Amino acid sequence: MRIPFVFIALLCFASFAKASNLQMGDSYYAIRAENSHGNMAKDKNIKEAIKYYALALKEPSEKEEAAWKLLRAYHYLGRFAMTDANERASFFEKTKKEGESFFAQYPENAEVAYWYSINLALWANTLSYVRAALNVGSANETREIALRLIAMEKKGDNISAARGYQILGRAHQKIPHVFAVLKWVNKDSSEYYLKKSLSLNSKDLATTLFLAELYKEKGRKREAEELLAPKLKLKPRPEEYLEDERNLTRMRELF
Repeated sequence: MRIPFVFIALLCFASFAKASNLQMGDSYYAIRAENSHGNMAKDKNIKEAIKYYALALKEPSEKEEAAWKLLRAYHYLGRFAMTDANERASFFEKTKKEGESFFAQYPENAEVAYWYSINLALWANTLSYVRAALNVGSANETREIALRLIAMEKKGDNISAARGYQILGRAHQKIPHVFAVLKWVNKDSSEYYLKKSLSLNSKDLATTLFLAELYKEKGRKREAEELLAPKLKLKPRPEEYLEDERNLTRMRELF
């Protein structure tokens, strides 16, 4: 993918304007998909973003924002710029521990909570959901984070609430029901939470994909196709290029 000139200009401006570490991290994050191929990115720019976000953690005025942006950058590196399974597993073990620390420091920050939970899910995926489900603490923490985000709806923060419903819907969909230790897991609840998420943020491609997958799992092919058809006309957003492209690719395969 070729990045629009405005992003390159932004990076150049940041370089010459004595930007803060946080701003430098943002500049590199903006061009994270530069020279990507297929649905994988080169790791150079996202690693630069991580470097600057890590430096920003040392600045008291930037630390909280740097924390969630670092977790977001970790997600991108692990999901879109790592091909070795063992390396990815080790990486998400690290991000899980760091995210846990940030979440303890900033329990009311919705962005920290969300990106920690996403990295927690990716860590679980490296273990397989069966093994992760047996790690009761992590599964229950995922649920707790989702409920905290859902509570943001009362404050008018629909995006955070939609993320919470998405997390909870996906957890019910993917975590095996181990009755003795995870009584709250119920696959039949997944549809409700994913639909609720879409009602608050209809533009989220990931939630649309998850719900379509659920429909197909249940043999409701027509509903899956009706849900996906409008989305397949979309093009990836430049600022979310690989994220959108990967979701759209999976939608085309499912359709």
